Amino acid sequence: MTRLRMLTVVVVASLALAGVTGAIGNGVPDGNAHPNVGLLAIGEEVDGELVRFFNWCSGSYGGPHGGQPGEEVFVTAGHCVNWLPDAGIPADQLWVTFDPEVTIDEETGAVTNVDSWHQASGIGIDPALGDYGVVLLESVPAGLEPVEFPTAGLLDDMTAQGGLRPETVFDNVGYGAVPTFTQGPPQLALPPGRMFSTSRYKGLTQEFLKLNMNSELDDNGGVCFGDSGSPKLIHGTNTAVAITTGGDSICRANNYNSRLDISAARAFYGQYLALP
Repeated sequence: MTRLRMLTVVVVASLALAGVTGAIGNGVPDGNAHPNVGLLAIGEEVDGELVRFFNWCSGSYGGPHGGQPGEEVFVTAGHCVNWLPDAGIPADQLWVTFDPEVTIDEETGAVTNVDSWHQASGIGIDPALGDYGVVLLESVPAGLEPVEFPTAGLLDDMTAQGGLRPETVFDNVGYGAVPTFTQGPPQLALPPGRMFSTSRYKGLTQEFLKLNMNSELDDNGGVCFGDSGSPKLIHGTNTAVAITTGGDSICRANNYNSRLDISAARAFYGQYLALP
């Protein structure tokens, strides 16, 4: 068993502790509500067959590279891909699926029940600018619409106009683990596919949008391991204002997300996409 497979088995085994009783932090299956949100996996040949292993990250389709067809941009977190060169994993070993329902084998971490995969041709990172990354894909599903990037300073404008309050919610969409906090210590379970939840606004810094993942606040929820790189959407819209970066260790309270409306994000993603 390779080091990659061993790591995958350990991670998946640690998550397969409980049956799915909710979704990414007290949510619901997303179905086809957000078809431009995808799962990032690593491909490895096992017994002559290419198997996609769960890479524990999510992301969204940003559009054609440079605004021109031919190479497609998958927007994700920098920490999802910045370790790949040191691990000797080439870009073309990365695969993305936008299927709403996937099956993850509890023993191997292999992702199955997928109709279509889209192979990567390259990755992009710039640690100096923040936790931003892209995976360049050879294709995406026909007719797939990209997420909308925010205008510069959008979250600051919303704050100035009184649009960010404790009761304001943002939409979470991703393929991360399902946390539960009843009947004993916190548990994590594998997701049944792409999931949806909402989180309340908690605060804004120059770099991060902070959200509250407490599921006891008006049936809101959050995100967990595997949702890194997933978009934070203005509620009920296709506008992504941040990408999931991190949170507390049991996915219960705090969540911080790298803003997409600041100069660092625009400098990075502007290399790949035409931004508003």
